[in-house]
Amino acid sequence: MATVISDSGHAGRGQQRTLIPHMVDKLASTNPNTIFGMWPVMPASYEAGYRTISYAELANMVNGLAWWLVQNLGPGQDCETLAYVGPNDVRIPALLLAAIKAGYGLFLTSPRNSAAAHRALFDAIECKTLITSEPTPQPALAIIEAVEPRHLKVPSLDELYQTNFAPFVYYKTLEDGRRDPLMIIHTSGSTGIPKPLIWTQETGFRHHQSSACPAPTGIPSLESLYLGKRVLVTVPPFHGAGLGQSHLYAIPFGNTIIAPAATGIVSAESLVEALGHAPADVALLVPSVVAELAKNPALLHYCAQHLRLIVYIGGDLPQDVGDIVAAEIPLRCQWGASEVGMPQQLIPRDLDPCKDWRYVRFHPCAGAVFDKVAEGIFELVIRRQPSLEHTQTAFSIRGQENLVEYRTGDLFAPHPTVADAWSWKARADDIIVFLNGEKTNPVSMEQHITARNAKLLSGAIVIGTKRFQAALLIEPIKAIETTAQEAALIERVWPSIEEANRDAPAHARVEKSLVFATAPDRPLVRAGKGTLQRTASLAQYQAEIDEMYERQEMLQDTEELADVEGFSDASDVVQRIRHVIRSIAGWPNLDDSTDIFERGFDSLQALRLTRALRKALHRPDLGLSMIYQNHTVSTLAAAAMAQTQHGNDQETMESLLATYSQLIRQIPVPKANDGPLKETPLNIILTGSTGTLGTMILRTLLERKDIGHIYCLNRDMDGGHASQSKRFVMLNLEEKLDSGVTFIRADLAHPRLGLDDAMYETLCKNAHYIVHNAWPVNFNLAFLSFRPQLAGMVNLFSLAAAGATPMRFFFISSVGAVAGLRSKAGMVPEAIVKSLDAAHTNGYSQSKLVSEILCDVAGQHLAMPVRIARVGQVAGPVGVGTWNRTEWLPSLVISSFHLGCVPQDLGQRFSAVDWIPSDALAEIVVDLVATSRSSRKLETLDTQSNGVEVFNLRNPSTTTWSALQPALQEAASVHLHKPLDIVPSFTWLERLQKSSESDTDDMAALVAANPAIKLLAFYRNGLWAEELAVEPMSVDRAVAESPTLRDLPPVRGEWMRKWVEDWMA
Repeated sequence: MATVISDSGHAGRGQQRTLIPHMVDKLASTNPNTIFGMWPVMPASYEAGYRTISYAELANMVNGLAWWLVQNLGPGQDCETLAYVGPNDVRIPALLLAAIKAGYGLFLTSPRNSAAAHRALFDAIECKTLITSEPTPQPALAIIEAVEPRHLKVPSLDELYQTNFAPFVYYKTLEDGRRDPLMIIHTSGSTGIPKPLIWTQETGFRHHQSSACPAPTGIPSLESLYLGKRVLVTVPPFHGAGLGQSHLYAIPFGNTIIAPAATGIVSAESLVEALGHAPADVALLVPSVVAELAKNPALLHYCAQHLRLIVYIGGDLPQDVGDIVAAEIPLRCQWGASEVGMPQQLIPRDLDPCKDWRYVRFHPCAGAVFDKVAEGIFELVIRRQPSLEHTQTAFSIRGQENLVEYRTGDLFAPHPTVADAWSWKARADDIIVFLNGEKTNPVSMEQHITARNAKLLSGAIVIGTKRFQAALLIEPIKAIETTAQEAALIERVWPSIEEANRDAPAHARVEKSLVFATAPDRPLVRAGKGTLQRTASLAQYQAEIDEMYERQEMLQDTEELADVEGFSDASDVVQRIRHVIRSIAGWPNLDDSTDIFERGFDSLQALRLTRALRKALHRPDLGLSMIYQNHTVSTLAAAAMAQTQHGNDQETMESLLATYSQLIRQIPVPKANDGPLKETPLNIILTGSTGTLGTMILRTLLERKDIGHIYCLNRDMDGGHASQSKRFVMLNLEEKLDSGVTFIRADLAHPRLGLDDAMYETLCKNAHYIVHNAWPVNFNLAFLSFRPQLAGMVNLFSLAAAGATPMRFFFISSVGAVAGLRSKAGMVPEAIVKSLDAAHTNGYSQSKLVSEILCDVAGQHLAMPVRIARVGQVAGPVGVGTWNRTEWLPSLVISSFHLGCVPQDLGQRFSAVDWIPSDALAEIVVDLVATSRSSRKLETLDTQSNGVEVFNLRNPSTTTWSALQPALQEAASVHLHKPLDIVPSFTWLERLQKSSESDTDDMAALVAANPAIKLLAFYRNGLWAEELAVEPMSVDRAVAESPTLRDLPPVRGEWMRKWVEDWMA
């Protein structure tokens, strides 16, 4: 049968004999703009958004990396194995395919393996070359020390993005390359040292055939629910399931894979954050995340609104936990194994979706049978059948080609009423599967402890199934009668437990507080031949086990953490937390800025740390998410010192305001300098120059003759130079970034901004003015997430005070900082507002309000001239450049064209349209910067805010939304050939909601044509919310100071027509 290619260019459900590298090249040729996947620009943060990778870009990266491999290693001989360790970005799937093209096989190893496991794996596959990202990840250093391989560093993402590579032609067919490696992974090591597994090109072919087999009539398949969909893949990229999503589902079937921003374990909160930045249809999760959702109704409700399906893999899930989630959103279990792959699974219609979510039926093409091993328990076996040669992946994996059957060791129970529906129960070899999906074989630990204590113990059983960590039940030879005797026994046995812990994976180690002894009247149950019967033995102690784990939830490990309470000095808290993390992880040293998850901190260790902080801080509300969101000693210490309860926002603001105010007051006061700046060009430090407003400000500064040198501080490795150049091109700006601009990589939250001494001194010597524009615009972040920005304020004030000529400071704030203010005058004044409830109730606005007050503190303490621009709604430019179509108003208009109707109003907040075009705003900001060089005595300023001037920036000439609608209708007549219906806002929202429920498989195309569906919650709960009526801002002072603002006309119909043409282009 010929290959069937769908309209999308992906192989459909016809027979597919094309190898995966060929599929990518074909898609790059026929459908170059089709999206392969999305990765966060910053691996551990959503601050810079997502990078979308098309098949044209993927194919180009694969070609570039294939040439790079050949240039560095020569053409591959006999599919030599290369290993790779690096962050979760597009280089993983690209390098895997590049290795195939260049004649190699790529091995993806878990960074959490022990040194012994790394040595065994590298020896088994004869791997002598390790490729890493730059800088070398911490886990790779352990491999280099253990294995001593040849070490290469893969090209950077920027190089791969920016270079057009020559095609690297791959000539092999399925017949030629069927035994070549597709990917090399390894088992979990749950039965000892991990075992490498080589999935061949034949494996990929068979997996495609299995997934493409039509389901029996009337029975949907699990694959049909997510093939061709946008899938958020939260499993590790080195895991077979993670690699399978990209190479076995996305490329052949058109899934769009979405990676989360995480260096450690994805939590429920980070899942929701990911969905807020990249809409998905399906989320692939481990059970622990599903369990978190069940405990948090708000997070679960959000997922129910933004996902069509949750699929969990890698472990079991308690029935009551899954029921909670399944009641809100479809939930399914997907079974797979490294030795088998992921056979197609069916969902019998008789199953109750709210109760039977864990049951599966395997497609007949898998050849799955169930052998009875006990009453009601069956082992899954994949039995070879000649007629299923092209769909049984197990028998194409190296070393398994000649098997008659593959016994999975997984035990299932049948559904009580639905035929051939099976629920996973346990491992046949007593493997413990923790709640987070990690696995361990407890036998070696049990044997070691029993053997080392032969005169004390007659048996030991490790516990942990469906728990986050392991516990230990020991059976004493001599019966114990009292708690004191039990404690003494545990102390005598503990050294052997420590020995066993050292040889166990981190997630399987036992804490002393989770060891207990059997009672004299309940000995461990043994079979006739003397072997322990694990299930029956533990059943006797179920109540004690439950009580012990519940108690552990509220306890700290007293050997690892002294009480943090009472440490008012932040440095003491940092020192203490550093000590605890080192103790838990067994690290001899730890830098305060090191990402602990990137270094290898795992979910169990995070749990232990969470429990310790709960007890020490008297914070039973503190959850794992705090650890996952604060990956370094520094950020975790800051979080630990702050109140994190959402109900105490004002208390939290007061606490951090007091902390950072005190830090400002510790800055040495510079010599008095309240006179005018010299009539020489001003040298400007501009933060955040690469954003839309920052770019406009930079462009305007470059046009001014009274501006000298500009120092741009950004987080990029090159200080933002490449991003700035791209931004200028995107906005059709022609200014050259010549010698008048210096781009500097800086971390504002770091002391001395993370700069070396020479650069810091250069800024101190030469700069006259700091224009602080950098701020993450994310209304979903909590106030505490803006701690780095508050620290950045302090550090910039320190720089300003250290200047040879003390610098002046300009802060760009937001109307959100005073959105909740109710003034007797009916207008928001151009003055510092010190009431912490004046801000809108989101972290972004609250952080801006606190920062305004910090400006006031700095102005008074340092006698520093400070200006604040409190910015209202920013529109697109009216000159050169475009209005970002992802913002709320462009999205609203584009979707209105899609829906054929436009809302008749924009809510109370914009009953008067007072927007300022972005290019005009940049000119206004520079006006206010330039006019501040004149002499200005402090007593002429706001009497309550010495040294600080506040300027409210909104268009003083207003118009109405209805006055702009004729321009929209003119554009509609051109693009739609018919007018837009003008409808009430609630009608528009209903139509938008309905359009978001489209059954289209091309979600990217839907979002492009109808982008407002991503902002439904904002429109419903924000734009048209009654409580968002905001008092107008007084602009008297701003109008007096800025000619640009004074002469600014109201938003015009011709501007609206320009913006619409830009969006519809």
